[in-house]
Amino acid sequence: MIVAEETHLEQCRRLIERQLGWGEAEAWSNADFVMLSEKIFERTGVQLSHTTLKRLWGRVRYESAPTPTTLNALAQFAGYDTWRGFQGSRSEALPEPAIAVAEAPLPRPVLNRQRLWVAALVGVLVLAVAVLWAFRRQPRPLRYGEVAFSSQPVARGIPNTVQFRYDATDSNADSVFIQQSWNPRLRFRVPKTAHQYASTYYFPGYFRAKLVLNDSVVREHDLYLRSEGWLGTLDRNPIPAYFRTLNRPGGAVGLTEADLAAQQVNFTEKIPTTSLFFVEDFGEIPADDFTLQTRLRSTFNRGEAVCQRAYVGFLCSNGHHFVPLSIPGCVGELALGFGNAHAEGKTSDFSGFGVDFSEWVTLRCEVRKKAVRVFVNDRLAWQGRFTNDVGKLVGLRYRFHGTGEVASAVVSRADGKVMRTLL
Repeated sequence: MIVAEETHLEQCRRLIERQLGWGEAEAWSNADFVMLSEKIFERTGVQLSHTTLKRLWGRVRYESAPTPTTLNALAQFAGYDTWRGFQGSRSEALPEPAIAVAEAPLPRPVLNRQRLWVAALVGVLVLAVAVLWAFRRQPRPLRYGEVAFSSQPVARGIPNTVQFRYDATDSNADSVFIQQSWNPRLRFRVPKTAHQYASTYYFPGYFRAKLVLNDSVVREHDLYLRSEGWLGTLDRNPIPAYFRTLNRPGGAVGLTEADLAAQQVNFTEKIPTTSLFFVEDFGEIPADDFTLQTRLRSTFNRGEAVCQRAYVGFLCSNGHHFVPLSIPGCVGELALGFGNAHAEGKTSDFSGFGVDFSEWVTLRCEVRKKAVRVFVNDRLAWQGRFTNDVGKLVGLRYRFHGTGEVASAVVSRADGKVMRTLL
């Protein structure tokens, strides 16, 4: 049997497209591929540049085959342990090629006129039945009247169960779903005649919960789940490990190898991704007009974490920003995003994001009316502008390949007034 490798890759791409719910990949913009790169890194710890993803999706010419690391990352993002596991669940045998055998031509049958009429009549009847069946199977247009949708967390902090209350009885929908956020994988079918459903959230953040009738989002609202101070996570699927004791020498917060070893992390197999969250009420700070000054460092550099990639993410009520750091030799694999503005080390000068993590690194992000300047150790590393509305600033997420620490973080308004001193 011949295993179709390209068929498996196509199946994996289509599965990811359905999970994202962004529509056909042929219509994706460059920003969509940058966002997908960020989400793959967030879920798997593997950094695939948006150019690599565009090649995999056939948007850029790609001569060589994807590497095993790339295939494993795609499979893990799609919900499988490895690419081999994905292949095992999807493999289909292709038929062996048939061997042509020369045969003498058969005499053509002679049909009389009566048989031709009978055959034509049968064909018309079959076509009529097929047309009637197709019309019968067409979905009804969705109609709905008064539809209710609200939610209430049952606790403080993370993890947290959210009680959703809904009423979709005044509709002709065949199916009703509640979706936790942007991710269609977090969509759960609920009884149409019921009115309550509980769902658990494992990460803090600002979510957009949705009520879906058939395939249409008919109601949605914001859901703000706070971290209750600093929260550390070992970012594994589907449920992370949590760390509340994060105090490090000198007043910093962070995670150590000992913290991860207590969670049975084997550093010789796969280097994990960890995060430090601070998701709290920052006040009315527009995410297009603020300053963050922070000091951080990566504390792990062995094995596949030799690049010491670290990201500072700004969680916003209607989007997000993220800034990368690494050792100087790896800046070509980095990507940055502010709203709908994106850049990457493959096509931009990212040398300013290369740092020596044996010392604390100072990062300052200045955003003024959507114009951005990023300073690393007081050196301008990048400047640009975004145009979309990202709402207000609601939290920070520091993400490390391995372990890392944060020594200080101060958020200010554009006028210089300090709104939150986090450390």
